Amino acid sequence: MGGSNDGFWSVDAANADPNISGLEKAGFSIEIMHVASGKACVFPAWLTSYSENFTSTWNTQNVFGRADPIGSWNNTTRRISISLGIPSYTPEEAYANMHQFEHLVAFLYPSFKQNGTTNTMNAYPLLKVKFANFIKNATIEENARSVLKGGLTGWIENVDFTPDLEAGFHHMSPGMSDQAVKAYNRIENGVRKTTNRSHTFVPKVFELNFSFVVVHEHSLGWSGGTWLGGAKSGFPYGYELQSGKTHDVERGSTTVNNSPLNRVRDAETGGQVAVATGGSAGRKNQRAKSSKNRSAAKKSLNQATGNGKK
Repeated sequence: MGGSNDGFWSVDAANADPNISGLEKAGFSIEIMHVASGKACVFPAWLTSYSENFTSTWNTQNVFGRADPIGSWNNTTRRISISLGIPSYTPEEAYANMHQFEHLVAFLYPSFKQNGTTNTMNAYPLLKVKFANFIKNATIEENARSVLKGGLTGWIENVDFTPDLEAGFHHMSPGMSDQAVKAYNRIENGVRKTTNRSHTFVPKVFELNFSFVVVHEHSLGWSGGTWLGGAKSGFPYGYELQSGKTHDVERGSTTVNNSPLNRVRDAETGGQVAVATGGSAGRKNQRAKSSKNRSAAKKSLNQATGNGKK
């Protein structure tokens, strides 16, 4: 296991798949922390499925004589669904993967305060989840942060665990050495035990599915043209700030308001987003530009084919 001051380690490098380890260092890992206990588990992000759902809920009222209902906004919820395939390189890594999963299952339960022989619940099983820039706190600009510093808070609704029966299991065989048996037993006081010598199966690969309901720790919404949900990073994935000027529509501008908004930036307009202007002047400019483009294309064609030579 890891030495002192080395953070969070679960399996020695010699017992882990070097390819997967390399991907994890590049950010392909999912971290989950139980807020009340401060415990965490980590899985390689071998994604088989990933989806997010943003649901806007409105209360509606139908009024006599009105074709459309009257709506009042209630809330917008965010739910993340993840499926992972968790492979293993050695029995030691497979055992460590299963222990990570044991922690995840335990994280679905609340915290209690012990009063003699009575346990009183004092904290819900809220979690933090972190996956690169996809699952992160939008107020944190840097993506390479731990789940403690940059994780997204919420709760897990359900967890599905499916061992891959085709891949099979790591299992002990009669006559195994004590050293080999240790891979299938827990560590106690820093020493691997040899208690179990049979009847122990560790999946080589298992499928893990869970659904995560997000509880954002920052404001969500607008104040005029300013986005309230993360001043340092874009919401929800950190690409760009919503409060920038790029997406502002120039209200009162005839050019913009009377024309479709184009996504592609036009180099000829000095970096401004090109729009088709209305009115005769706009149509004249558009015809001149089209004629110029046709002339340039015809010149290029003549040069390529050798036509037009004197």
